Amino acid sequence: MPDLERVTEDADQFHYHFQRKKGVVKGQKKYRHFHPSRQELRHIQDLIQSRIFSKIQLPAHLHGGIRGRGNVTNTRPHQGKLYKFHTDLRAYFDFVTNKRVNECLLACGFSPKVSHWLTKLTTYRGHLAQGPPTSPFLANLAGLKMDEQILALCAEHEITYTRFVDDLGFSSHKDFEELVPTFIDIINKAGFYIGYNKTYYKMGRIILTGVDIGQNVLRPPQILKDKYADPSTPEPTRRGLGYYFAGLKPKNKPNKNGK
Repeated sequence: MPDLERVTEDADQFHYHFQRKKGVVKGQKKYRHFHPSRQELRHIQDLIQSRIFSKIQLPAHLHGGIRGRGNVTNTRPHQGKLYKFHTDLRAYFDFVTNKRVNECLLACGFSPKVSHWLTKLTTYRGHLAQGPPTSPFLANLAGLKMDEQILALCAEHEITYTRFVDDLGFSSHKDFEELVPTFIDIINKAGFYIGYNKTYYKMGRIILTGVDIGQNVLRPPQILKDKYADPSTPEPTRRGLGYYFAGLKPKNKPNKNGK
């Protein structure tokens, strides 16, 4: 068994860094930073995820980092709804502090000692890092108190709500624009902040977690269609896009003979 104290005290040795371009905002390139774990710490986190966290069932409105769910299942509940609202949580992982992680684990029923060690083994530099195998589960867990208030308000007003880690989607057959400030207030009071450049309320089609949601169909965004058609796109990427496009197609309904 690895020396847990040594692994957690020398965390920099067991993480590495890389970044990916997110886009361009006001002429400046924006990057998403990753700090995956490696070596002994990676092995420990894999065990924590497979033997502990994966056994904990998460609510149906969550879709990110959960086996059998994904960006497509995240969008299907919104299909056919006329009014839609989307926002994302700015620097979400940075605001999921080690204190918040510890509180979430205690709320799950872990003892103070176990929660303490699980927090030390799954956080980096005082917060949740992007890249370790345990981070998606903890990112889902960290927003549950916020989700409870959002879901209660949604239930009162017949609004559908889903969350894909830090992407929040809302939809309804009724106009609910007047409630948007209340949703934002709930998010802020939970200790998170929205990315205003990705926040919008509209009627009709909307792109949510990489899917163009229409009234009666889910489509890939044009940018992904163009990427698939581009001869310079690497074959593995094209293959992955092909699987993704196939997943958006509606399932065939069985006929009277059950076929």
